[in-house]
Amino acid sequence: MAQTGGPKPASGESLQSVPKILRIGVKQGDRIIEERLIRKRESVSIGLSAKNTFVVPSSITLPKTFTLFGLTPKGYVLNFSEGMDGRVAIGEQVVPLPSLMKKSGKAAARAPGQTAPAEIWHVQLSEDARGKVVIGDVTVLFQFVVPPPVQPRPQLPPSVRSSLMQNLDWMFVSVIAASFVCHFGFVAFLSTVEMPKEIDIEEVPDRFVRMIVPPKIEEKRKEPEKPEEKIEPEPEQVEKKEKKRDPEAVARAAAAAEARRRKIIENTGVLKMLTSKKGQQGAVSDMLHNGDVSGDASKVFDKVSGVGVASASLTGRGTGGSGSLLAGGSLRAGTVGSVGTGDKGERAVRGLVKADTAPSDISGSYDPALIAKEIRRYLGGIKACYESGLKRNPAITGKLVVHFTISSVGKVTSAKIEDDSLRDVEVADCVKSRVGGWRFPAPEGGPVEVSYPFIFQAAH
Repeated sequence: MAQTGGPKPASGESLQSVPKILRIGVKQGDRIIEERLIRKRESVSIGLSAKNTFVVPSSITLPKTFTLFGLTPKGYVLNFSEGMDGRVAIGEQVVPLPSLMKKSGKAAARAPGQTAPAEIWHVQLSEDARGKVVIGDVTVLFQFVVPPPVQPRPQLPPSVRSSLMQNLDWMFVSVIAASFVCHFGFVAFLSTVEMPKEIDIEEVPDRFVRMIVPPKIEEKRKEPEKPEEKIEPEPEQVEKKEKKRDPEAVARAAAAAEARRRKIIENTGVLKMLTSKKGQQGAVSDMLHNGDVSGDASKVFDKVSGVGVASASLTGRGTGGSGSLLAGGSLRAGTVGSVGTGDKGERAVRGLVKADTAPSDISGSYDPALIAKEIRRYLGGIKACYESGLKRNPAITGKLVVHFTISSVGKVTSAKIEDDSLRDVEVADCVKSRVGGWRFPAPEGGPVEVSYPFIFQAAH
């Protein structure tokens, strides 16, 4: 098998002046398995390693690498050991390898310090040498030959040759180019867009929490328009106006004004009831007639100015007070209505809700820190429940322990109040409803039961 490369004879130069090259053939059995021209003057190795010049079967007793033909300043040398057989033609004489050992003086042992073992022998080869080396069932044939001219690489005619541009599928190339442009353009656009920041539930303003959990809206009661009271002129003003009048007329007018004021005072509020005399008909006798208090209060108080029975939307009559008495009408003992506070609008309240850093009790395989982190996201809803209760009763404060179950998919399937020191049913029901809608990351070991405390405190 010829190889490319190596020295080329110049034009007009004789082939006899060109250095001969080594031609090696490897024969196994009766068949030549490899033939090679060593155009580049270099050592030739044989063995089991793939880095050797010739790779031989593993059945041959050789090291991984054995330099069969070594290159020296004087030319090639043949290396062999006692386990090898063959013969070498040196000039016109054919000498067997065993007789080339040091006994005959034509071969010398490898000098100490060289890479080959000490039992390796070598013999200098001239350019006329040829021979064979038998290694097991493999025979290596060699000779020195004049290098044949290098054959040019066969090429097709230009009319038959095809170029890269002709072999391209332009439809496929255009689709790939458009895809790359779209993808890289989209990536470049995303690199300029600022990623949205995840907002924690604690950072949401209270006004948005109230939008999510609207507070109970109490209907504002309309106060009926009060009839304008005719104010009597003061005696001093009357006296100033009557200075130029008759002194007797001024005295009579002053006495009449004093009598009118006394009458108004006696008939105002409970004063009339307290000052009525025994046997005198009036509000007291109507209200306590025959020791019965079942009289109609609205008819009784109609006789007393400044006092009346208020309905669900009626404020107190006369001067003073904006409170209302609900479910009135009868003075008999029974269900008493609630008394309003007199506030004109909704009172602004603010509460504080604190959650512990870990559950007070947990049953199942779940990270307590993860539960605490997820609960902090939901504290806004718990706070809204508490502030709704503070509008009804500003004094409520205490602790709620909520026991809930997290299913295998992370949803709260049940919730109940385990401990309640708030003593407010509406707040407790609201908190329980909120907890029932929570979601957590799915636990790996199945459902988990959790008891978690919440501390409520009004902010002043």
